[in-house]
Amino acid sequence: MLRPVIFLFFGLFATLVLLGNKNGRASQAQRGNTGAPGDETQGGQPKTCQACHNQGPIVASVAVIVLDSANNSVTQYIPGKKYTARVQITASGNGLNGYGFQMIGLRDSNNSDLDGFTDVNPNNYKIASIPGGRTYAEHNNISTSNLFDVTWTAPPTGTGSVTLYASGNGVNSNGTTTGDGAGFGSLKLTELSSGTADIAGPLFKMSVFPNPIQAESVLLLENLSAGDYRGAVFDASGRKVWETQQNLPEGTSTLPLPAETWPSGVYFIRLEMAGKALSVKVLKL
Repeated sequence: MLRPVIFLFFGLFATLVLLGNKNGRASQAQRGNTGAPGDETQGGQPKTCQACHNQGPIVASVAVIVLDSANNSVTQYIPGKKYTARVQITASGNGLNGYGFQMIGLRDSNNSDLDGFTDVNPNNYKIASIPGGRTYAEHNNISTSNLFDVTWTAPPTGTGSVTLYASGNGVNSNGTTTGDGAGFGSLKLTELSSGTADIAGPLFKMSVFPNPIQAESVLLLENLSAGDYRGAVFDASGRKVWETQQNLPEGTSTLPLPAETWPSGVYFIRLEMAGKALSVKVLKL
């Protein structure tokens, strides 16, 4: 009689674990399954929700989007600024009844945890930490919404590029992972400097005239080396409002700034060539 009792015990334990994860993988199992470096592994690779929720007929995909206060998507962050980190799950298939997710943010330089998520007035997510100090945003229970909007505070100046990793699933709520579908995604964000910076050694000089900028303002570029230059202007939320690519001669050049339709506020102008870049902060009244 002992063997059937043992099998029954482990069967009940496994069922409880599966049911418990409906309240979040980090919260219930102390595991990270976003596909990020340092997460729980399977076959030497970081695990995602697909490790369990991959039985079909539900199929799912995941997109990570960062939104500024004006609800514009961005790929650069202003240090210390608050954003919305959105996990969007697209799923379809027979039995689809809800959604779940898990997300973490890491520094690209060393894959250390950013720990920038907060659950201010949460609707369908919570924050959970696991041994080792990693912190995740994840579903609070099976959600009827396929969108999870998490409050995220960008890291301090000098952090450099970061990546948000997320995995999510569409579930049929049958109490197991059978019949579900899952996907995963990530988004890399680069740091937008808040002042003038020469990232890779002396290259050229950049100034704006007049400043505060007006409709007819120009970039004055000095000490140029001949080559292909890429320029861009970002608003205070990190949203790109203008970009250009120019082949410039050696010496001095000017580039007009099409600022006539830009709203009043702070802007960051960035110009780069051959891995070297300058950025400058300007104001439009």
